[in-house]
Amino acid sequence: MPGGFRKFFNILTEAQRAAVEWGGMHIGWPYVRDRLPTGDGHPVLFFPGFLTTDGYTSALRERVAGAGFKTYSWEGGLNFGLDAETAEHVVRRLHEVYAENDGRKVSLVGYSLGGLYARELAREFPDMVRAVVTLGTPFGRMEDTSQASPLPIDKIIRFFTRDSVHDAQADIGARCLTPPPVPTTSVYSRNDGVAEWDASLNPKAKHAENVEVYGSHLGMTVNPLTIAVVIDRLAQPEGRWKKFSPHPDFTRAYPEARKIDLPKNPRWSLKGKKNARIFGTPPARKRKSKDVPQP
Repeated sequence: MPGGFRKFFNILTEAQRAAVEWGGMHIGWPYVRDRLPTGDGHPVLFFPGFLTTDGYTSALRERVAGAGFKTYSWEGGLNFGLDAETAEHVVRRLHEVYAENDGRKVSLVGYSLGGLYARELAREFPDMVRAVVTLGTPFGRMEDTSQASPLPIDKIIRFFTRDSVHDAQADIGARCLTPPPVPTTSVYSRNDGVAEWDASLNPKAKHAENVEVYGSHLGMTVNPLTIAVVIDRLAQPEGRWKKFSPHPDFTRAYPEARKIDLPKNPRWSLKGKKNARIFGTPPARKRKSKDVPQP
């Protein structure tokens, strides 16, 4: 299928394909679930995508909790983009979850725009973050966000978030493309009709990987095989990270591995860069989380 037509087809059928994935989750999840590893109970914090709420990650959180993890929502309401207020809330939320678990490292899972929050939190607070998993996050085009999606998503984000904290970062492209200093997995689909799939590729790095799945962008959080990747990545023993390899029963359910020209790793670092922190230090405020950890 020619590239242009395929892209148009993916955009046009996003909602329909996501509906099929939602149905597939309810029908096929018991089969998938029984072939997944069990979690160790560590905390996992989820971030929704642009113009979505915690409800959009609820099915994913429910299944991750069922696999043996303590799950937390971001409690930030509708995600309008990363302005100063949202940045303050996000970093406070990480500190809350970290404190509630007696200093146990937190894994971060971000869908679409939420994946940027997860990556940058891990970059600024690596001592508090165990691992990062992003779903359909086009972090590789932040120097020109108009190239991150075939849709005018950047203009819509600008409409809602006129003062994005990213605007003050002259080297935002190199920063966002460089994998954070923790195990990081980017899940992407060549059939994504919202994010450019090649903008979701991690450069080659010691603890970074890219996992391709079949599916839509809107269905990333309900696709049973995408959820399987998330749980598999979260279940890895801390300090013994290995790249993803599907369960033998699922080998044909994922695209065959193919050689991809990965972007060059800019190796951007916070070291020596004054005022480069997006999140900074959260206000000294203590409060009990509203989110009740799921068993």
